[in-house]
Amino acid sequence: MATNRNGTFEVDPVSRIEGHLGVKVTTTTALGITNAKAHGNLWRGFENFLLGRNVNDAITFVQRICGVCPVPHGMTSTYAVDKVLGYSDGHITFATSGTKGVPPKAVSIRNLVLGAEFLMSSITHFYHLAAPSYIQGPCIPPWTPYFNSSYYNPEMVSLGHGVQVGGQGVVPLIDPTTGFSSDLWSTVIRSYVTALRIRRLTFEAGALFAGRMPMTSVYVGGGVTFAGTEDLTDRANKFKAIIEEVGLFIIQDYVPIVLALGVLYPEYDNLHNGVGRLGYGSGLGRYLAWGAFPDPDNTTINAPLTIVGGIRDITGGGAGVGWTAGTKGEIASTFLTAGASGVVTNLKEDISNSYYAVATADTGAYASGVGLTNAAYPGAVTRTKPDRNAAGYTYMKAPRWNGKSYEVGPMARMFVSGLFVDNQALSNATGAIGPHYLKYTKTTSDGLGLNPAMINPDIAVPLLKAGLATISVAGVAAGLDYTAVVNYLIANPGLGTTIHDRLVNVYTMAGTTITGAIRDWVVAVKAGASTMDRLRARGLESYYLVQQMVGVITPNTGAWTPSTAVAWAGTGSWISKLKAQTGSPSLDTSISTWRNVTVPTTPQQGWGGTEAPRGALMHQVSTDKTAKITAYQCIVPTTWNGSPAVGSAPDITSAGTNQAAKDPHGAIEAAIMGCPFDTAQSTFTSQAGGTVTTESGVEVLRVAQSFDPCIACAIH
Repeated sequence: MATNRNGTFEVDPVSRIEGHLGVKVTTTTALGITNAKAHGNLWRGFENFLLGRNVNDAITFVQRICGVCPVPHGMTSTYAVDKVLGYSDGHITFATSGTKGVPPKAVSIRNLVLGAEFLMSSITHFYHLAAPSYIQGPCIPPWTPYFNSSYYNPEMVSLGHGVQVGGQGVVPLIDPTTGFSSDLWSTVIRSYVTALRIRRLTFEAGALFAGRMPMTSVYVGGGVTFAGTEDLTDRANKFKAIIEEVGLFIIQDYVPIVLALGVLYPEYDNLHNGVGRLGYGSGLGRYLAWGAFPDPDNTTINAPLTIVGGIRDITGGGAGVGWTAGTKGEIASTFLTAGASGVVTNLKEDISNSYYAVATADTGAYASGVGLTNAAYPGAVTRTKPDRNAAGYTYMKAPRWNGKSYEVGPMARMFVSGLFVDNQALSNATGAIGPHYLKYTKTTSDGLGLNPAMINPDIAVPLLKAGLATISVAGVAAGLDYTAVVNYLIANPGLGTTIHDRLVNVYTMAGTTITGAIRDWVVAVKAGASTMDRLRARGLESYYLVQQMVGVITPNTGAWTPSTAVAWAGTGSWISKLKAQTGSPSLDTSISTWRNVTVPTTPQQGWGGTEAPRGALMHQVSTDKTAKITAYQCIVPTTWNGSPAVGSAPDITSAGTNQAAKDPHGAIEAAIMGCPFDTAQSTFTSQAGGTVTTESGVEVLRVAQSFDPCIACAIH
């Protein structure tokens, strides 16, 4: 049980994120963290140095806001440019219909490049940013120094795992008996290294259409920069082959490991939706998404988004209240209206606790709103004016929807779309994720188990050794633990010449399933709000999204080999639609990549919005009669999540959900409040050879990292 500290502590920097984030926490021994203030410590000025430039130039400039998420900025800026140049009515640009839209082929290319970025970002976040806070790395830089070993599940500490040097694990160890990783620690470290190569493949795939990655040269107002005469079939085939390899890693490594992490750290999970959705990092309970990835083939008012937009508030319990915008028509009737669900009506950014002042030209734009002071609609702001002496604590602004703070990101998208619902097991989920989630299961004569074809054996075998899994062979034996499996293999030499070969043969048999604790967890795990739910949502979204990109999978439920573990559908994916759009070279509008319009000769204002891997991203732009930028504002995911409190922000004073205390805060601050802040310290040897003892702040890191904050974006 954690022993909480009492006082005020600074966790700065929050490591393994993009940019520099610090969090000041107030704690008590009885309640843990009772208040939190997240701060970004620099102002960069991108919005101001776009002024006076041609509006299409913004697409190139804003991609330099961040080295990790340039593609979403480029895509969102392109949507904003589409609006002011007359290609759309705002928000997301759909396939051409009448005088609006861009060619379907351009929509496909835009989707594929952004999709490749999503996969890269999610894999990078889990493996290389978040996971090291749960898994001690090898006892060599850059993994050292460690947090105190008491913060880790015993299966995730170096001591006793891997190849031992000086009493610590240095490199993953292969079990000579089975030929697979010797333990769960070793397999996670090996998967970590594999993920480095996989993330590189996402760049290679994206660059086939982006021209270069991560900074692209393909986006432009009105379409993409490809010549309409180019046949892209060869590029499409290469893209499909690369993303199928990435997809298999997501299916067999990423998703199983992120699901297993909840078994190892249940206190950071939603505890199967216990009273008050308990679980460290539960957060605000309010979620927002703009939506993303328009269908490239549908030119009607019913053209769907692959990721829907909308609002969801679960603070009252159950499925919550809200609405979705999942089609072109629903976008027009919600976000683009001036009504109760309209962006112009509801969206404001507050600077009362930020290091900003109101520019002289913008005094008329700022007015008190519902629970807001010094707040303005971003599209009405012409200048960003930094003020280090302002009465605030961060260079992040505070976006609010109808006066309230909202969480954005993968978990928010799950709630908005209705895929994460209170007390609903994911295996019973309706909509997009449920049927895909069930593909991890397989029923044999011995009952329901996990399908080995969907799980890398180098993960399954260590789970077996750790006692988290058993193996059932239909008609032969049920629930075999590790010792029983080895004895079974020894007693059956006909299965292969070595134990490794026999184990592979059993693992790939038609009647084999994975059972035990991990099966029970995966099948019964419920959607909720917690640190683990954020990590899980990103993995499940990647699993779903990769299938939209290159084809829905069918897992092999019979005997299989590595090459036949899953089959990829050849139709219905974005890549198959692009191939259909790119037949014989022609300037026919059905396969063109750019559409010309007459540029407006009057001042324009509008916005583009889409989903970045980190959450809802919007760019607001105003232009003069020559299409030069007169104002530009970016409202990015970490501005939402990392925003400061607005108005009074009292401390938590009692155990429980404390919704009222969390409400004024941004999502990261609210999620950290109510977590423990343990007294256990970490001791390590410095480069100078001395012994250093430090506070860890691991609880703050784990919760903050689950949002994948990007401070480079938030202080743009």
